Amino acid sequence: MNFLKKGGCAFLFVLIAAALAACTPPGFSSGNPSHPQEEAMHQKNAPVAEEKAKEISQSRPTPVNWNKPSGGAYPVLKSGEAIWLDVSVGQQRVYVKDGKRTIYTMLASTGLDNGPDTTTPLGTYHIQAERGTWFYAPQYKEGAEYWVSWKNHGEFLFHSVPMDKNRHVLKADAEKLGSETDSHGCIHLTIPDAKWIYEHIPFNTKVVIHA
Repeated sequence: MNFLKKGGCAFLFVLIAAALAACTPPGFSSGNPSHPQEEAMHQKNAPVAEEKAKEISQSRPTPVNWNKPSGGAYPVLKSGEAIWLDVSVGQQRVYVKDGKRTIYTMLASTGLDNGPDTTTPLGTYHIQAERGTWFYAPQYKEGAEYWVSWKNHGEFLFHSVPMDKNRHVLKADAEKLGSETDSHGCIHLTIPDAKWIYEHIPFNTKVVIHA
């Protein structure tokens, strides 16, 4: 009787093993559970994933270097050129123009525009007599280098990225150049760009500020 039971169990085990073998797909390996079709699909999608990662990397903004000119070598201005400054609040750019032609582009940050004291006023203005190499405003705990007035005789300026009283650049503000508003109404520039305007843009040069 015990022999019959053991024999029956053995026979049942053989049947189960045969059924499992019949259900196992070709090419299946316990050490490699991936289906051949899945592996082929993964290999096919790999270049697409790599291209997508490349696009994401390229879409990230290039870090701003506020210690360098925005656009390489500056233009050499000649006597008689119709030079004026075109400020785009929407693009956060200052375009140096010779008539209708753009001869240089600078990264900028204009007013935050969250109140009457942080708005860069739109309109047509002219470079005024006031300019200097440094100022510090204790009420804002900010200063800047190479400032040039274009409205209200020292109130609205072109100047460098903000600095503390020791002339250390305020990095959080400087990083917004070219991409975000940041000022109390003035126009922030890289340090060399501000210096170039200070040294080369004369009194009474037209400044047009628009959205």
